Amino acid sequence: MVKANMMTAVVINQYGDEDQLSKQEMPIPTIAEDELLVKVESIAVNPIDWKTRQGLRQERYPFEFPIILGQEMAGTVVKVGAKVTEFNVDDEVIGYGTPSNHGTYAQYFKIKADQVAKKPSAISFEEAAGLGLAGTTAWEALFDAGKLKAGQTVLILAGSGGVGMMAVQLAKNAGAHVISTTSTANVDFVKDLGADEVIDYKKTAFSSEVKNVDLVFDTLGGDNQRAAFQVVKPGGRVISIVETTAQAAQLSDKFNVTFDKINAHPDQKIIRELAAMFGAGKLTVWVTATLPFTVDNVKKLHRQSAAGHVVGKLVLNVN
Repeated sequence: MVKANMMTAVVINQYGDEDQLSKQEMPIPTIAEDELLVKVESIAVNPIDWKTRQGLRQERYPFEFPIILGQEMAGTVVKVGAKVTEFNVDDEVIGYGTPSNHGTYAQYFKIKADQVAKKPSAISFEEAAGLGLAGTTAWEALFDAGKLKAGQTVLILAGSGGVGMMAVQLAKNAGAHVISTTSTANVDFVKDLGADEVIDYKKTAFSSEVKNVDLVFDTLGGDNQRAAFQVVKPGGRVISIVETTAQAAQLSDKFNVTFDKINAHPDQKIIRELAAMFGAGKLTVWVTATLPFTVDNVKKLHRQSAAGHVVGKLVLNVN
Protein backbone atom coordinates (compact mmCIF):
# COMPACT_ATOMS: atom_id res chain seq x y z
CA MET A 1 0.00 0.00 0.00
CA VAL A 2 1.26 3.46 -0.90
CA LYS A 3 1.81 5.66 2.17
CA ALA A 4 0.12 9.02 2.68
CA ASN A 5 1.64 11.78 0.54
CA MET A 6 3.33 9.15 -1.62
CA MET A 7 2.47 7.83 -5.06
CA THR A 8 3.42 4.96 -7.31
CA ALA A 9 5.60 5.83 -10.28
CA VAL A 10 7.58 3.94 -12.91
CA VAL A 11 11.13 5.27 -12.94
CA ILE A 12 14.66 4.65 -14.13
CA ASN A 13 17.68 5.02 -11.85
CA GLN A 14 20.18 4.76 -14.68
CA TYR A 15 20.05 4.82 -18.48
CA GLY A 16 19.76 1.60 -20.39
CA ASP A 17 17.38 -1.03 -21.70
CA GLU A 18 13.85 -1.76 -20.55
CA ASP A 19 15.13 -3.63 -17.49
CA GLN A 20 16.00 -0.23 -15.98
CA LEU A 21 12.28 0.46 -15.59
CA SER A 22 11.04 -0.16 -12.06
CA LYS A 23 8.14 0.63 -9.77
CA GLN A 24 9.00 3.10 -7.02
CA GLU A 25 7.18 5.08 -4.34
CA MET A 26 7.77 8.79 -4.78
CA PRO A 27 6.48 11.87 -2.95
CA ILE A 28 3.36 13.39 -4.44
CA PRO A 29 4.62 16.61 -6.06
CA THR A 30 4.21 19.94 -4.31
CA ILE A 31 2.88 22.54 -6.72
CA ALA A 32 3.92 26.16 -7.22
CA GLU A 33 1.44 29.01 -7.43
CA ASP A 34 1.21 28.74 -11.24
CA GLU A 35 0.80 24.95 -11.34
CA LEU A 36 -1.84 22.26 -11.10
CA LEU A 37 -1.67 18.86 -9.44
CA VAL A 38 -3.44 16.33 -11.62
CA LYS A 39 -4.55 12.84 -10.66
CA VAL A 40 -3.46 10.95 -13.75
CA GLU A 41 -6.03 8.76 -15.49
CA SER A 42 -4.28 7.90 -18.76
CA ILE A 43 -0.69 8.21 -20.00
CA ALA A 44 0.46 8.20 -23.63
CA VAL A 45 3.69 6.36 -24.42
CA ASN A 46 5.82 8.09 -27.06
CA PRO A 47 9.19 7.41 -28.75
CA ILE A 48 10.65 10.26 -26.74
CA ASP A 49 10.11 8.15 -23.60
CA TRP A 50 12.25 5.17 -24.55
CA LYS A 51 14.82 7.48 -26.14
CA THR A 52 15.15 9.22 -22.78
CA ARG A 53 15.38 5.83 -21.04
CA GLN A 54 18.23 4.82 -23.33
CA GLY A 55 20.13 8.02 -22.56
CA LEU A 56 19.77 9.47 -26.05
CA ARG A 57 18.60 12.82 -24.66
CA GLN A 58 20.93 13.19 -21.69
CA GLU A 59 23.17 15.81 -23.29
CA ARG A 60 20.24 18.11 -23.87
CA TYR A 61 18.38 17.18 -20.68
CA PRO A 62 20.87 16.15 -17.95
CA PHE A 63 18.19 15.05 -15.49
CA GLU A 64 18.98 13.79 -12.01
CA PHE A 65 17.91 10.25 -11.11
CA PRO A 66 15.41 8.84 -10.42
CA ILE A 67 13.69 9.89 -13.62
CA ILE A 68 9.95 9.49 -14.02
CA LEU A 69 9.47 9.24 -17.78
CA GLY A 70 6.60 10.61 -19.84
CA GLN A 71 5.28 13.98 -21.02
CA GLU A 72 1.69 13.31 -22.12
CA MET A 73 -1.33 12.57 -19.94
CA ALA A 74 -4.96 13.27 -19.13
CA GLY A 75 -6.53 13.36 -15.70
CA THR A 76 -8.46 15.26 -13.03
CA VAL A 77 -7.27 18.36 -11.17
CA VAL A 78 -6.92 17.78 -7.42
CA LYS A 79 -5.00 20.95 -6.39
CA VAL A 80 -4.80 24.42 -7.90
CA GLY A 81 -1.95 26.89 -7.46
CA ALA A 82 -2.70 30.20 -5.73
CA LYS A 83 -2.33 32.29 -8.91
CA VAL A 84 -4.28 29.93 -11.20
CA THR A 85 -7.72 31.31 -12.06
CA GLU A 86 -8.95 29.33 -15.06
CA PHE A 87 -8.96 25.82 -13.53
CA ASN A 88 -10.73 24.30 -10.55
CA VAL A 89 -10.53 21.10 -8.55
CA ASP A 90 -12.32 18.27 -10.39
CA ASP A 91 -11.73 19.75 -13.84
CA GLU A 92 -10.83 17.06 -16.36
CA VAL A 93 -7.77 18.16 -18.30
CA ILE A 94 -5.35 17.36 -21.12
CA GLY A 95 -1.70 18.04 -20.36
CA TYR A 96 1.59 18.00 -22.25
CA GLY A 97 4.45 18.85 -19.92
CA THR A 98 7.93 20.26 -20.37
CA PRO A 99 10.69 17.60 -20.26
CA SER A 100 11.79 16.94 -16.67
CA ASN A 101 12.71 14.11 -14.33
CA HIS A 102 9.17 14.24 -12.88
CA GLY A 103 7.13 13.00 -15.82
CA THR A 104 3.71 11.48 -16.36
CA TYR A 105 4.44 7.81 -15.56
CA ALA A 106 2.90 8.27 -12.11
CA GLN A 107 -0.36 8.50 -10.21
CA TYR A 108 0.00 12.28 -9.88
CA PHE A 109 1.62 14.87 -12.13
CA LYS A 110 2.33 18.54 -11.51
CA ILE A 111 2.15 20.79 -14.54
CA LYS A 112 2.17 24.48 -15.38
CA ALA A 113 -1.39 25.69 -15.81
CA ASP A 114 -0.43 27.23 -19.15
CA GLN A 115 0.41 23.76 -20.50
CA VAL A 116 -3.09 22.40 -19.87
CA ALA A 117 -6.49 22.54 -21.55
CA LYS A 118 -9.86 21.37 -20.33
CA LYS A 119 -10.91 17.99 -21.71
CA PRO A 120 -14.11 18.06 -23.77
CA SER A 121 -16.75 15.67 -22.51
CA ALA A 122 -16.81 14.00 -25.94
CA ILE A 123 -13.23 12.73 -25.57
CA SER A 124 -12.22 9.84 -23.32
CA PHE A 125 -9.20 10.03 -21.02
CA GLU A 126 -7.43 7.52 -23.28
CA GLU A 127 -7.99 9.67 -26.37
CA ALA A 128 -7.15 12.86 -24.51
CA ALA A 129 -3.85 11.43 -23.30
CA GLY A 130 -2.81 10.98 -26.93
CA LEU A 131 -3.80 14.43 -28.11
CA GLY A 132 -1.43 16.93 -26.52
CA LEU A 133 2.11 15.99 -27.56
CA ALA A 134 1.27 14.45 -30.92
CA GLY A 135 -1.18 17.18 -31.89
CA THR A 136 1.06 20.03 -30.77
CA THR A 137 4.07 18.54 -32.56
CA ALA A 138 2.11 18.22 -35.79
CA TRP A 139 0.70 21.74 -35.46
CA GLU A 140 4.07 23.38 -34.80
CA ALA A 141 5.69 21.49 -37.67
CA LEU A 142 2.97 22.21 -40.22
CA PHE A 143 1.93 25.74 -39.37
CA ASP A 144 4.58 27.42 -37.20
CA ALA A 145 7.70 26.06 -38.91
CA GLY A 146 6.16 24.82 -42.17
CA LYS A 147 3.99 27.91 -42.86
CA LEU A 148 1.39 25.65 -44.49
CA LYS A 149 -1.52 27.50 -46.09
CA ALA A 150 -4.81 26.51 -47.72
CA GLY A 151 -4.29 25.40 -51.30
CA GLN A 152 -0.70 24.26 -50.78
CA THR A 153 0.48 20.66 -51.08
CA VAL A 154 2.10 18.84 -48.18
CA LEU A 155 3.75 15.41 -48.05
CA ILE A 156 3.48 13.83 -44.60
CA LEU A 157 5.77 10.88 -44.02
CA ALA A 158 4.26 8.01 -41.97
CA GLY A 159 0.67 9.19 -41.85
CA SER A 160 -0.52 6.31 -39.67
CA GLY A 161 1.80 7.07 -36.73
CA GLY A 162 0.78 9.08 -33.68
CA VAL A 163 2.10 12.41 -34.98
CA GLY A 164 1.48 11.65 -38.66
CA MET A 165 -2.14 10.79 -37.93
CA MET A 166 -2.69 14.22 -36.38
CA ALA A 167 -0.76 15.97 -39.16
CA VAL A 168 -2.90 14.46 -41.92
CA GLN A 169 -6.09 15.64 -40.24
CA LEU A 170 -4.78 19.10 -39.36
CA ALA A 171 -3.44 19.72 -42.85
CA LYS A 172 -6.71 18.61 -44.44
CA ASN A 173 -8.73 20.79 -42.06
CA ALA A 174 -6.51 23.72 -43.09
CA GLY A 175 -7.43 23.26 -46.74
CA ALA A 176 -4.16 21.75 -47.97
CA HIS A 177 -3.77 19.00 -50.55
CA VAL A 178 -2.45 16.13 -48.43
CA ILE A 179 -0.16 13.34 -49.63
CA SER A 180 1.07 10.76 -47.17
CA THR A 181 3.08 7.55 -46.98
CA THR A 182 2.27 4.38 -45.10
CA SER A 183 2.46 0.61 -45.41
CA THR A 184 0.06 -1.54 -47.42
CA ALA A 185 -2.05 -2.49 -44.40
CA ASN A 186 -2.71 1.15 -43.45
CA VAL A 187 -3.47 2.76 -46.82
CA ASP A 188 -7.24 2.80 -46.26
CA PHE A 189 -6.78 4.07 -42.68
CA VAL A 190 -4.75 7.08 -43.85
CA LYS A 191 -7.26 7.80 -46.62
CA ASP A 192 -10.03 7.76 -44.03
CA LEU A 193 -8.07 10.35 -42.02
CA GLY A 194 -8.38 12.68 -45.00
CA ALA A 195 -5.29 12.16 -47.15
CA ASP A 196 -5.95 12.98 -50.81
CA GLU A 197 -3.18 10.66 -51.99
CA VAL A 198 -1.52 7.77 -50.13
CA ILE A 199 1.72 6.16 -51.26
CA ASP A 200 2.41 2.60 -50.17
CA TYR A 201 6.12 2.72 -49.34
CA LYS A 202 6.32 -1.06 -49.56
CA LYS A 203 5.49 -0.83 -53.26
CA THR A 204 7.10 2.41 -54.40
CA ALA A 205 9.41 5.18 -53.21
CA PHE A 206 7.66 8.49 -52.65
CA SER A 207 10.50 10.27 -54.47
CA SER A 208 9.40 8.60 -57.72
CA GLU A 209 5.73 9.55 -57.23
CA VAL A 210 5.78 13.08 -55.78
CA LYS A 211 7.12 16.33 -57.22
CA ASN A 212 6.92 20.06 -56.46
CA VAL A 213 5.23 19.97 -53.06
CA ASP A 214 5.30 23.05 -50.86
CA LEU A 215 6.20 21.20 -47.66
CA VAL A 216 7.46 17.82 -46.51
CA PHE A 217 6.83 16.90 -42.87
CA ASP A 218 9.53 14.36 -41.99
CA THR A 219 8.80 12.06 -39.06
CA LEU A 220 11.26 9.34 -40.14
CA GLY A 221 14.74 10.77 -40.83
CA GLY A 222 17.58 8.94 -42.55
CA ASP A 223 17.12 8.09 -46.23
CA ASN A 224 13.56 9.41 -46.14
CA GLN A 225 14.79 12.81 -45.03
CA ARG A 226 17.40 12.90 -47.78
CA ALA A 227 14.81 11.93 -50.39
CA ALA A 228 12.46 14.64 -49.16
CA PHE A 229 14.61 17.40 -50.66
CA GLN A 230 14.08 15.94 -54.14
CA VAL A 231 10.30 16.39 -54.05
CA VAL A 232 10.00 19.95 -52.72
CA LYS A 233 9.63 22.88 -55.13
CA PRO A 234 12.34 25.57 -54.99
CA GLY A 235 11.59 27.86 -52.09
CA GLY A 236 9.65 25.12 -50.27
CA ARG A 237 10.33 23.56 -46.90
CA VAL A 238 11.38 20.31 -45.26
CA ILE A 239 10.47 20.26 -41.57
CA SER A 240 11.72 17.36 -39.45
CA ILE A 241 11.07 16.20 -35.90
CA VAL A 242 13.80 13.54 -35.94
CA GLU A 243 17.56 13.65 -36.29
CA THR A 244 19.22 15.87 -38.86
CA THR A 245 21.18 13.90 -41.46
CA ALA A 246 24.72 14.97 -42.29
CA GLN A 247 23.67 15.94 -45.81
CA ALA A 248 20.72 18.18 -44.84
CA ALA A 249 22.54 21.51 -45.14
CA GLN A 250 24.12 20.55 -48.46
CA LEU A 251 20.80 19.32 -49.88
CA SER A 252 19.04 22.45 -48.65
CA ASP A 253 21.44 24.61 -50.66
CA LYS A 254 21.38 22.32 -53.69
CA PHE A 255 17.60 22.30 -54.05
CA ASN A 256 16.95 25.82 -52.68
CA VAL A 257 14.80 24.37 -49.91
CA THR A 258 14.47 25.62 -46.33
CA PHE A 259 15.24 22.88 -43.79
CA ASP A 260 14.40 23.03 -40.10
CA LYS A 261 14.62 20.44 -37.34
CA ILE A 262 12.14 21.44 -34.66
CA ASN A 263 11.75 20.45 -31.04
CA ALA A 264 8.09 20.73 -30.14
CA HIS A 265 7.09 22.49 -26.93
CA PRO A 266 3.85 22.71 -24.95
CA ASP A 267 1.53 25.52 -26.02
CA GLN A 268 -1.80 26.00 -24.30
CA LYS A 269 -3.38 27.83 -27.24
CA ILE A 270 -2.63 24.89 -29.51
CA ILE A 271 -3.82 22.28 -27.01
CA ARG A 272 -7.06 24.25 -26.55
CA GLU A 273 -7.57 24.42 -30.31
CA LEU A 274 -6.92 20.70 -30.65
CA ALA A 275 -9.41 19.94 -27.88
CA ALA A 276 -12.02 22.18 -29.52
CA MET A 277 -11.47 20.52 -32.89
CA PHE A 278 -11.90 17.10 -31.34
CA GLY A 279 -15.06 18.21 -29.55
CA ALA A 280 -16.41 19.48 -32.88
CA GLY A 281 -15.70 16.17 -34.60
CA LYS A 282 -12.85 17.54 -36.74
CA LEU A 283 -10.14 15.36 -35.20
CA THR A 284 -9.83 11.69 -34.32
CA VAL A 285 -7.31 10.13 -31.93
CA TRP A 286 -6.81 6.48 -32.81
CA VAL A 287 -5.76 4.54 -29.72
CA THR A 288 -4.21 1.27 -30.83
CA ALA A 289 -3.43 -0.19 -27.39
CA THR A 290 -4.62 0.46 -23.83
CA LEU A 291 -3.06 -1.41 -20.93
CA PRO A 292 -3.08 -1.07 -17.13
CA PHE A 293 -0.24 0.99 -15.65
CA THR A 294 2.30 -1.63 -14.59
CA VAL A 295 6.05 -1.97 -15.10
CA ASP A 296 5.57 -4.96 -17.38
CA ASN A 297 3.11 -3.05 -19.54
CA VAL A 298 5.40 -0.01 -19.73
CA LYS A 299 8.13 -2.36 -20.98
CA LYS A 300 5.73 -3.90 -23.49
CA LEU A 301 4.69 -0.54 -24.93
CA HIS A 302 8.29 0.69 -25.03
CA ARG A 303 9.18 -2.38 -27.11
CA GLN A 304 6.20 -1.81 -29.38
CA SER A 305 7.05 1.86 -29.86
CA ALA A 306 10.76 1.22 -30.47
CA ALA A 307 9.97 -1.43 -33.08
CA GLY A 308 8.19 1.20 -35.18
CA HIS A 309 5.13 0.89 -37.41
CA VAL A 310 2.72 1.73 -34.58
CA VAL A 311 -0.69 2.85 -35.87
CA GLY A 312 -2.01 5.64 -33.64
CA LYS A 313 -1.31 5.97 -29.92
CA LEU A 314 -0.18 3.65 -27.11
CA VAL A 315 -1.86 4.36 -23.78
CA LEU A 316 -1.56 3.25 -20.14
CA ASN A 317 -4.55 3.54 -17.78
CA VAL A 318 -3.60 4.40 -14.21
CA ASN A 319 -6.82 4.05 -12.21
